[in-house]
Amino acid sequence: MNAHTQARPFPIPVIGIGPGSQPEDEALDYMPLPRDLDGFDMPMLPTAEETRAQQDAKALIAQLIQAMKDWDGNRDHYPQLTLNHLDAANRTLISQVLGEGEVSARVRCLDGRELLIQESVFAGVWRVLELASDGTPLIDRIEACPIPAAVWQQARAFGSRDFSPFDPDGVPLMNAAPVLAELAERIRHYQDGDDDHVINFSLLPMTPEDMAYIDANLGGGNSGIFSRGYGKCRVMSTRFCNVWRVQYFNGMNTLLLDTLEVCRIPEVALAAADDLADAIIRLQEALDWLTGDDAA
Repeated sequence: MNAHTQARPFPIPVIGIGPGSQPEDEALDYMPLPRDLDGFDMPMLPTAEETRAQQDAKALIAQLIQAMKDWDGNRDHYPQLTLNHLDAANRTLISQVLGEGEVSARVRCLDGRELLIQESVFAGVWRVLELASDGTPLIDRIEACPIPAAVWQQARAFGSRDFSPFDPDGVPLMNAAPVLAELAERIRHYQDGDDDHVINFSLLPMTPEDMAYIDANLGGGNSGIFSRGYGKCRVMSTRFCNVWRVQYFNGMNTLLLDTLEVCRIPEVALAAADDLADAIIRLQEALDWLTGDDAA
């Protein structure tokens, strides 16, 4: 992600060359960079002796690893394991193993249920807590996949394909009208398997009035994904089917890139196949530690 800065004039004066001929008080301006770059850190885990009584949790982790090895990569049908049968001690151990990764999501289902989703430190392994409309916990489960399917399924169920921009009511616009006309066409004809269509507001001459008009037309959806990795990224569904707002911020919370994507779900929200393959290896290492089968 690159921030666009205004180029400074670059005159070439005739000046002396050599020590002492250059000004010493010239300051160099750099774009502020994120202070931290997150990498993989294995969670701090108790020993095999300390977890001797938590055999159910260890069995579930072993079951998850095997299910991930057997998975054929289908994004709609992937390993899901429920934790409801585990007691508090076993569930605590699962939480210790999974840890908390960079990506989280929140989904408001059409029937009033809410999904709180947190990626673990193992990319592509997600903890999903399903709540009733009154906030009562219903299901606690692990899903191993690029992203839990409910995120895009519920967004699609909520969204409409009927997009007719409303009258701007005399507000002067520059480029909002053609952008929304392009968007309406994409919404009507999008099918799974089509290439993602991206509208990059950061590269378009858009006025504040344009953006306010577009925001008012798009409205809010019911699914949101948030990443706090290298910088920050926010992916929000809209009130239209397959239309997502994707925004990137630097470590200073300055908006760097602002786009609309017409797709099933933006690629940036998905764990890669390599991440999932690595997660299997890391989970096995954690299980070996918990069972005392590590190389040491």
